Amino acid sequence: MAYGRNVSSNRNSWGPMSVPSGFHRLEPDEEFAEEYTERMMSAQMRQLDPLKEDLADWMNKTLDIDYVNRNNFLSELDNGVLLCHLAQVICDKAKYAIDTGHAKGPLPTVRGKCFEKAMRRSFFSRDNMENFIKFCRSLGVHENLLFESDDLVLHNQPRNVILCLLEVARLATRFGVEPPGLIQLEKEIAEEEQNNSTDSALSSLLSWQFQASEPSDLKMRHSQSANAISSYDRWDTGPRMVLLPERPKPEKVSLSGASDGVPSDNTEDEWSRGSGEDPDLEIDTGAGDATTELDRKVQLAARLMQRNCNCANGKCSRLNVRKVGEGKYNIAGKSVFIRLLKGRHMMVRVGGGWDTLDHFLLRHDPCQVKIVSRDSPERPASASKFLHIRAKYRSPPPRESVTR
Repeated sequence: MAYGRNVSSNRNSWGPMSVPSGFHRLEPDEEFAEEYTERMMSAQMRQLDPLKEDLADWMNKTLDIDYVNRNNFLSELDNGVLLCHLAQVICDKAKYAIDTGHAKGPLPTVRGKCFEKAMRRSFFSRDNMENFIKFCRSLGVHENLLFESDDLVLHNQPRNVILCLLEVARLATRFGVEPPGLIQLEKEIAEEEQNNSTDSALSSLLSWQFQASEPSDLKMRHSQSANAISSYDRWDTGPRMVLLPERPKPEKVSLSGASDGVPSDNTEDEWSRGSGEDPDLEIDTGAGDATTELDRKVQLAARLMQRNCNCANGKCSRLNVRKVGEGKYNIAGKSVFIRLLKGRHMMVRVGGGWDTLDHFLLRHDPCQVKIVSRDSPERPASASKFLHIRAKYRSPPPRESVTR
């Protein structure tokens, strides 16, 4: 009985309601890290919503149905029936395009039986999924973009499923399949970049010309950025000539740091549109000078993100969002394309994929990065010269052995 009373009396010391004296409390840095991790996970989940919505509309249009939406996207696909139908439609269009000479290449194939009445999480649904994955391989989807059966059957990795379906839609456009909205935006951005590169290559051949100039009259027509031109070459023979690039045309976009990731010295938090107050920014001030709906949405998203800033002056001077051109912005020194999907989703073109603007701002916000200095804080002269080590025990220290 004494032992039982001893156990019951000591049980409170280790119970959930008690806090031992050596209990490790979260430090401010750890609390900040946990809060940031939760925000990142929430943003990653929201990042998939516009992708689901776009793919759902695409599948409805391609399969001539109307019941797939963002909310039931995974649940409608997890038995593999709609994916088998999608593969068959793409194969039929591919066969027609190749037979008529509109497309070349190997013909994608669908092998195996489609179990139309497959139950969710059954082996038949996994068979349907395997048949679709084999079709993806025949279509040309890279192995890194393929998903596993349980990724969709059990909803384990919805991101892998979405990325694979986007690649399927991207490759299916070769055979005349109408692409989703994001794939159409990708094509528009690619054409815009190609046109800009062609124009810049042509202008670079025509703009560089010899101009007589004295060293005292030489003015560098370049913004004050980290990559500003600081020297020029002269020829020793003949008249003193220098190579000076012409000023770009008004319709061309010129922003220092847009390509190298270094912000300009004159970077401001306001929206500059080529006014005299911002010499680093040159934008066509023609009929399209009015602020668009995308501009207002991007500006609002940046202001909402700046509310989480802890700058001393109360105004974030590090997360700068500036408009470079139509649909192109400079965010914290990075030049990105932003498009409005279905009139409400702000999508950022990142590498070969897409990201939502709020998730992109969260990942690239300089104020979310805490710099920990390696310099130890100054201690008073009266402090001990020994090195203080704070040990944290995961279990109580061992007791001394009792000898008989």
